[in-house]
Amino acid sequence: MATILLIGPGAIGSLMAWSLQNHANIKVYAHRAGLSLPGHVESDGETHRLRWSLTDSLVGIDAVLVCCKATQVERATSPLIPKLSGIPWLILCNGLGPQAWLSQQLPGRVLWASTTEGAGRFGQQVRHTGVGETRIGSPEQYIVTDETEQWGRKLASQPGPLELHWEPDITAVLWRKLAINAVINPITAVQQCLNGALAKREWIGEIEVLCAEIQQIARASDIQLPSDLAERVVMVARATGRNRSSMLTDIEAGRETEVDPILGPLLCAADRHGLAAPRLQYWYQAVIRLHPLNR
Repeated sequence: MATILLIGPGAIGSLMAWSLQNHANIKVYAHRAGLSLPGHVESDGETHRLRWSLTDSLVGIDAVLVCCKATQVERATSPLIPKLSGIPWLILCNGLGPQAWLSQQLPGRVLWASTTEGAGRFGQQVRHTGVGETRIGSPEQYIVTDETEQWGRKLASQPGPLELHWEPDITAVLWRKLAINAVINPITAVQQCLNGALAKREWIGEIEVLCAEIQQIARASDIQLPSDLAERVVMVARATGRNRSSMLTDIEAGRETEVDPILGPLLCAADRHGLAAPRLQYWYQAVIRLHPLNR
């Protein structure tokens, strides 16, 4: 049985460990002081024990799974990169910047993933709050080795409580998620509201303007987003109506937000292509003003 080193035992990391623990030994790297591991996942009214353990040893590691917050990726992985550069890595986090950065550090070794699973951590227990799917793939701009791709395809095909799939166009999948997050996260963080508030009529105009800016940036970047992006944003807001966005949760907890990994790639692409994105810029600056830890 292979040994996977997991970085980031939060809600999503816990779900991934739960799904993979029947096929691999899960070791959690203590990337920060005081790290504790949830003991159980609660899903569909049942409680499932997590079989994992903390380690500071890198001996016998066969693959690395990065599930920490986007803002933590660089500092959490930098000490490990020189020592684990010859094995497959998989990164599952918000945004696009951390994925590209890690792929540049480990040429040919990094697969990307995106998930629509919902989860929250409550003390030593994680609740599976929304059933979705997780897609794993090889980004076309960062070609991986055959060994890395084979490992990813095997991971995606293994049975488990989560639905895992191999995705031939993972970059487009991540862009679609990024587009929705770039609308819902900053507005809910600044307005201090639940996701469902954005399904109200008063927000439709703002959502449409933001989606038009994102569509323009995507087209200039040779990315095809759904033509009904604004409708999809509203649909996600309605479906996750009682949820707090990750950015709102970070603001409430006094933590650094993921505004740079989520809005940063879009604003950088807009600048690169000479495009104006005034509403994206407005919400970006609003989050920065709300929480100076971002700067």
